[in-house]
Amino acid sequence: MPHFAHQPGAPDDCQAGGESPDHLYLKWCLLTSAQEAGADAAQEVEGPGGAWRADVLASDPGGRWRIALEAQLSKITSDDIQARSNRMLEDGVPSVWFCYRRAPWLGVVPSVRVGEVAKTAVVVEGLARFDDGQWVKADRMTLTEFLRRVFDRQMVTYSPERRTEGLVLDVLWVDERCLRAEADFQESVESARAGMEAERRREEEDLRLLDSRQREEDCLLESRLYEEEEAAGPSWRLTDAEERRLRLQQITRRMVRRVLAVVERKHRAAGMPLPHLGEAGEDTAGWASDALQTKGFRADHVGRTFGDERYAGGVPLMGEAAHPVAVIDPDPARAGSRVLAACVLVFTTWELRTRFLAEAPPPPWDVADQYVTLTLDFNPPNPAAVAVPVSTPLHVSIPQQPTDSTRTAAPCICPTPSLHAVFPEGPEAVEPCEETTPASACLIARCELCGGRYDGHWRRIPASPAGR
Repeated sequence: MPHFAHQPGAPDDCQAGGESPDHLYLKWCLLTSAQEAGADAAQEVEGPGGAWRADVLASDPGGRWRIALEAQLSKITSDDIQARSNRMLEDGVPSVWFCYRRAPWLGVVPSVRVGEVAKTAVVVEGLARFDDGQWVKADRMTLTEFLRRVFDRQMVTYSPERRTEGLVLDVLWVDERCLRAEADFQESVESARAGMEAERRREEEDLRLLDSRQREEDCLLESRLYEEEEAAGPSWRLTDAEERRLRLQQITRRMVRRVLAVVERKHRAAGMPLPHLGEAGEDTAGWASDALQTKGFRADHVGRTFGDERYAGGVPLMGEAAHPVAVIDPDPARAGSRVLAACVLVFTTWELRTRFLAEAPPPPWDVADQYVTLTLDFNPPNPAAVAVPVSTPLHVSIPQQPTDSTRTAAPCICPTPSLHAVFPEGPEAVEPCEETTPASACLIARCELCGGRYDGHWRRIPASPAGR
């Protein structure tokens, strides 16, 4: 069979004994490339005491470093090649291993796979570069250029964590500039993570402060109520019914304020725009009503205003039993009612809130120490979405209520009254009921029989199944 053998009579101590032509050629490539890279190089150099022997030993002409270049083509285990590398390293000589084909030890120790392009030895596997937040396979490099960068310490071995699927070797050769790029990238990622964490902590602190202020306000209200009851004496103490009503009013006001503030904050965190006044089907009152209803409140807004001075021209939101729980954008010149002081005053801009607190008279002393306000940061109206200019206030047609000049001023005392009320859509028949409704809280009902004002509870007459 064809094979390589010594000439007859060749000496037994021939240096090429036991080496294949491929191994000899790879050693020659390492020797010439190391010399072209500027190093002093020699073949078959033994270590101290013959503990090891380098295929090619490259050294600095100034004597600062030595590196063993090992051509390994025969089979060897990863443990054996690691042990050979450690023996050299104990004598201060690091090693770099080279092969032609993928070997099990490739990437276990500092190593690369080489090939040949246009009769020039090139490194085809074992190089990586940092790009767009991860390590990717680097372009091929001539063996001479690779050794020059290794000798100059421009390329070092590294085991990256974030890498593409094509980089399967554990130990890779990377440029030192790529290490700095990865460090800068990790620093930017950590900085962004720290910023997000700081923002989360600020939001939690804001919620904690909000809850703390709310609890403090509750304690102050309870303490003030107790002090007033003690100072007034037994004859002025609140009845059970009045105390329950006042407690319900305080709890409702506090919960309405919290619900609207939390919903607005969640909308802003999610990047969802808040509605503006005049937007079709999505004005401030409608948005606030929907927000309260999602939390179990029965809130219905009754128009923008019906001229009722109790709401100072603002939009009332009605809760259970038609009790007002909030008023949107009240006019400070018309403020001062007990109802307004007992509600949450919702403002759509900081300017409106500031003007109200500066110009409105103080609330009645027996209702609250100060007005409870909340500002919702609503977007300005889009001129393309509304028919009126931004600077023009929104006007709503208010139905004209019957006056005492055409009707009897005395209240209705009919046993079975025939009632009607004027709604924005026009007059409509209504009927007595057992509890106050949102419409009866704002509109006036009169009796067709006697013409007097009906002071009891009333509601719209439900539509019949056929009319529905």
